Amino acid sequence: MSGLFSHAAPEPAGGGTGADIRASVRVPADVADAFSGFTEHLHLWWPGAELSVWGAGSFFDLEGGVFVETSADDEEAVWAEVIEREDQREGHRAVSLLWRHRPGPFPATTVELSFDGVGGAAPATTVDLVHGGWPREEGPDGLRGRYEGFWPLALAKYARFMGGAV
Repeated sequence: MSGLFSHAAPEPAGGGTGADIRASVRVPADVADAFSGFTEHLHLWWPGAELSVWGAGSFFDLEGGVFVETSADDEEAVWAEVIEREDQREGHRAVSLLWRHRPGPFPATTVELSFDGVGGAAPATTVDLVHGGWPREEGPDGLRGRYEGFWPLALAKYARFMGGAV
């Protein structure tokens, strides 16, 4: 019935989208520091041994609107592009990425991160991640399932980097 009107939104490829992957962590830092730790110091905590084109020796960076992995031989793989960034509101920051998967031609998905301050005596921030836009089919090599296990691990490494208990 959605094709009844000429202005109707097209149906997603593969018959719709699969469920989003969600993960969250709390870090002992104010929102600005938590956001900076994630976006500017990614190379210090990203678990390259678990998700990388070239392995643990790669350098990861989120700069100039792209999330890029650089090999020891200066080869680059662009993992994502920033599609929206919100860092002006007090007590809140957010970044949305168009996520490109390695390996293979699997369709891009979205990764949205929000950083929200937690009230209390000591500064703290809750970081929520939503990895969405998944096709209904699993994809090559169980790609969606790999990310279900990867994101909690990545956020745990980030929390440890930010001084949080894991």
